[in-house]
Amino acid sequence: MKRIVCLSVVVCLTSINWLLATEPQENSPTNVTPLMRMKLDKSKAILEGLTLEDYDTIKSNARSLKLLSTEAGWNVIQSKEYAAQSSDFRRAADMVVQAAEDKDIHRAALGYVALTVRCIECHSYMRKHRVELMNLDVE
Repeated sequence: MKRIVCLSVVVCLTSINWLLATEPQENSPTNVTPLMRMKLDKSKAILEGLTLEDYDTIKSNARSLKLLSTEAGWNVIQSKEYAAQSSDFRRAADMVVQAAEDKDIHRAALGYVALTVRCIECHSYMRKHRVELMNLDVE
């Protein structure tokens, strides 16, 4: 089980690094919005907590991520799909929090993987529909 969890975390980190490396220039790490920087910092802190089995760090940063998802800057568009993506993200954050409260490192790690997948899926959705979304803003 530990091997599966470790492999899952490695796959997620590799995916995140790949996504950051392949982002268009305007989204380079030096040009990341303050909200995105906070999301990345909280995500990294959860990973650190997982590697150290620091349940308080895991829990507090997962809660912070969920709270960030309610900020006005998070809701960049108003669509059913985007709302569903955000809702899935919050559920994954809750899963991490609950696992940390239960001191279940394996479930917390799987929750972190789910959280990361939600991030990747939503950002992929946003890139795919960027032109459509920008047209909605103009109208």
